[in-house]
Amino acid sequence: MAVAGIVAEYNPFHRGHLYQMASTREFLGPETAVVCVMSGNFVQRGEPAQLNKHARAEAAVRCGADLVIELPTPWAAATAETFARGAVSLLNATGVVDCISFGSESGDLDRLWTLAKALMEPKTMELIKTELETGIPYAAARQRVLEQLHPVKRLELACILLGRELDIMQ
Repeated sequence: MAVAGIVAEYNPFHRGHLYQMASTREFLGPETAVVCVMSGNFVQRGEPAQLNKHARAEAAVRCGADLVIELPTPWAAATAETFARGAVSLLNATGVVDCISFGSESGDLDRLWTLAKALMEPKTMELIKTELETGIPYAAARQRVLEQLHPVKRLELACILLGRELDIMQ
């Protein structure tokens, strides 16, 4: 039996989340267990969640999650990279998660890997530092550099940035 990890906020839980769980089980087998790491009462950027963590976790379990683990607030309210690193570390620490299931607007796994690898390159980090010297925020600097190195649609890039830490599990 496979055990798939999903990183989410479920703020709120919607049909796309339900579709992800169903598709994960369709791909890995109906007996696949789904372990979710979810932000608590505060989500990315430190905003309060629309519903409390218990209601969101209950919605996830009622819709197919086998276990929901809370991502502590310092990680959940941080940058996308920190959010992802904390969540993937928790999934890895369970010792039972085989893979991570995630969605993207593009569905182009090769493109996702290209951009994820680009984020890990020292050259990319140097270019981001140069952009930061202009006074723009880190997220905007990172976006600008990746658009220069690998032109993509803005929405696609945002989805890819959220999945940056996936290679920790391999």
